[in-house]
Amino acid sequence: MSKNRTIRRRWFQHWNVARTLLRGGRAGIAAVCVGWLLHGVAPVCAQDAAETSAFKAAARAFQDGVFERAEREFAEFTQKFPASAQFAEAVLFQARAALKQRKLQGVVDLLTTNAAQAGGLADQYRYWMAEAQFQKADYPAAAETFALLAKDFTNSVRLLEAGYGEALARFRMREWRRAAELLRRPDGAFQQAAKVRANDELVVSGHLLLGEALLEAKEFSAAEQALAGLAEKDLIQEYRWRRQYLLCRVRVAGGWLPEALASTTNLLALAAASGQKNLLAESVALRGGILERLNQLEPAVAVYEQNLLDGTPSEYSRQAMVQVIQLTLAQNKIAEAAQKLTAFLTKHPGDAASDVAFLTLGEVHLRHHLAQGGTNFSAGESLTNTPTVVTNHLQAALGYFDKLISTFTNSLLVPKAQLERGWCLWAEGRIAESLPAFSVAAEKLPASEDQAVARFKLGDAQFFQKDYSNAVQNYRMVIDQFANLPRVKDGLFDHALYQMLRASLALNDLAGATDAMQKILRWYPESFYSDRGLLLVGQSFNAADKPGEARSLFADLVRRIPNSPLLPEVELAIARTHVQENDWAPAIARYDEWVGRYATNALRPWAEFSRAWANYQAGRETNALTLFTNFVAQFPAHELAPRAQYWVATYHYDQKDFVSAEKNFQDKLLFQNSNFVHQARMMAGRAAFARQGWKDARDHFTALVNDNSCPPDLAAEGFFALGDTITRQDADPAKPAARFDEAREAFSKIPLLYATNRLVPRAWGRIGDCYFQMAAQDAKHYDNATNAYRKVLDASVADVSARYQALIGLGQVLERQAQARPAPESAALLKGAFDHYYDILSDAKLRDGEQPDPFWFREAGFAAARLAEGQTQWEVAIGIYRRMGEVLAPLRPALDKKIEKAREHLRPEKG
Repeated sequence: MSKNRTIRRRWFQHWNVARTLLRGGRAGIAAVCVGWLLHGVAPVCAQDAAETSAFKAAARAFQDGVFERAEREFAEFTQKFPASAQFAEAVLFQARAALKQRKLQGVVDLLTTNAAQAGGLADQYRYWMAEAQFQKADYPAAAETFALLAKDFTNSVRLLEAGYGEALARFRMREWRRAAELLRRPDGAFQQAAKVRANDELVVSGHLLLGEALLEAKEFSAAEQALAGLAEKDLIQEYRWRRQYLLCRVRVAGGWLPEALASTTNLLALAAASGQKNLLAESVALRGGILERLNQLEPAVAVYEQNLLDGTPSEYSRQAMVQVIQLTLAQNKIAEAAQKLTAFLTKHPGDAASDVAFLTLGEVHLRHHLAQGGTNFSAGESLTNTPTVVTNHLQAALGYFDKLISTFTNSLLVPKAQLERGWCLWAEGRIAESLPAFSVAAEKLPASEDQAVARFKLGDAQFFQKDYSNAVQNYRMVIDQFANLPRVKDGLFDHALYQMLRASLALNDLAGATDAMQKILRWYPESFYSDRGLLLVGQSFNAADKPGEARSLFADLVRRIPNSPLLPEVELAIARTHVQENDWAPAIARYDEWVGRYATNALRPWAEFSRAWANYQAGRETNALTLFTNFVAQFPAHELAPRAQYWVATYHYDQKDFVSAEKNFQDKLLFQNSNFVHQARMMAGRAAFARQGWKDARDHFTALVNDNSCPPDLAAEGFFALGDTITRQDADPAKPAARFDEAREAFSKIPLLYATNRLVPRAWGRIGDCYFQMAAQDAKHYDNATNAYRKVLDASVADVSARYQALIGLGQVLERQAQARPAPESAALLKGAFDHYYDILSDAKLRDGEQPDPFWFREAGFAAARLAEGQTQWEVAIGIYRRMGEVLAPLRPALDKKIEKAREHLRPEKG
């Protein structure tokens, strides 16, 4: 009996220690509570051996940081021992293990459900529930739960945490004054608990939070006073720095810049003493910002450059580079800025701050391009303003912008880079590709001239894509949202109105077009766009079968501007109305007449090109071929000459004259023009491929993919075509699988270099095909093929054809592997193959809105039926053939025959 009393007394001693530590939530719980559990102090009379063992195992997992296992085992404990004296502790441990795994809502639900059984741990349940709510950013709920803890458990050891937690939640809710009130109210939970735990770090954190809340509430004097109260405390180095940093911010916000600058001297000293590089970098950034606000630009640059030194955390290097370049450019030191950028990139090629360097270097190259004759044209114009491409600078600029966007996906400079990227693509005539770039810039840039330009160019790109409604909307947003920016109003408004006019015409909104035209004439009577606007409205009336009104407007044009240089263009406009109506014979007559009347006019090349195009549309392809060929001969330097040459080459390709097509696609007009060279090289390769000139095709595709200036999407197509070409070349008898390995390398470049390209899933499929062929020589490649096919299935952007092909590839791999395996294993592999084929037939792999791919559906059906027949599963085969007939109606006669043959096998069995 004496021994039992001793054991019971020891058990209650340990119980009380464990409960205290559990309330404290500190690491000591692992040292004591888990310690006595693991060493078996609890007597048998308190709980049986199974209960002790289960709790001990779960506690050990918690102690070791294996929180997933701890959560599971504590959950099993509560289910198995619902009457245990340790039930409440087990629930609390389970919740804390879940919290470690950020299963936040699960923590709240678990503690809420079991709150009635919390007993003496009720305040702990409330605290950890509030912690979970706070971590899931449900700050209103966290604030309420912390407040209830403080109200209902005034003697809780968590009172300080509750007071601070509620204030921090209110701070996160931007309730600055409420947070400050909670922290400084004498009878509040925080101040009451702070008296008991005066030396707790949480008390210091509370005073710092009070200072920050008052700063946000713009009570600067009160904030400075609150921080002054910490000066007398014996703070650790980091808290001393945080106090000084916050004090500097208060003085900056209060407008006391000289005092703030003086305070940064001590701030830098504290940061250096702490040995923490992020604190030093933050201090440097703050001092540089104060100097910048004081307009001391040179000293500010010198300070910011301290954050470009080796060892500075990347986020501060980036910020510093932004500021250094901006301030250097603000002093009109462009060359110096470029030198700083180049030096930075050379020294830190992979640094996170490289985004600003890439942006600025891209802008420098773009400016060089424009300075050397590059100009930009507006959507839908006759393209007479198409820029003269200066390949080196424009491509370099685009490369820098693309590098920034792809490498620094979360950079604040991405929207600006997208705007500049859009300009580069526009300058190259890649209008469709420029649209998403302008769209991102228009949405993500702050309100500014840059955003106005992005919005305008987005409208232009949409106009060019014939998305006139959205184009009008974006032009209108320029007018409505940026009238307060003089440079936008003076430089873009007349053009935006003109574009609105033209988009309205395209929508047959003559009222809107007339309104825009009147605004141009009223607001900008001397604008370049006034007579052009009248011309366009006239064109629109013609297109709307209102020739009388059109003639009236043309007469008004002559009356208003009798010497308008647009008169030749008026004649061209008349011809174009016939083109718009697909009335090719009169269009051709008008163009013929125009060429005779304005033989020396600068627009003649455009008229000649349009005449050739009209002949092509009229079905006079022989005439068109002659006209386009003559155009190239007469105007070889004109910007439309490559287009004409490309048409000639395409004509031969369409006629299946692949030899002539290949020759014409290699013409110097195309190979020396950056707008056409890559597509022409691709088509030359396709022509060689079509005539089975594998070596020539390979040469064309290889040259394409090795050209660093090739657009990424086209380069991906080139690698794909190259891989296809290699697979068709004659095999080396000594190395029959070598060509497939070489083709695999070509296909592999697509996911490696162009991870977001639409061809990536198809490339993985072809990689799988190559491995499948290589496996005939080395069976290990079956696993490689399987992995490649599964990447297709895992790709969210893979279309139904790519996924179906991959499923068939997986089935073929399993069938091939089954050939070399014993019967039981072979049967399992064939069943797996059948399942892959049947996934296609059952539509199990279709996504929303998708339809089966007929070709691969057919292949899968026949493959699945073949396997079913091979297993004498005739009814299954019949069902497959019927299913195929429902989808592939043209195959029904052949499928009916197969069904009948399968039934013949069934008759003897049933007879």
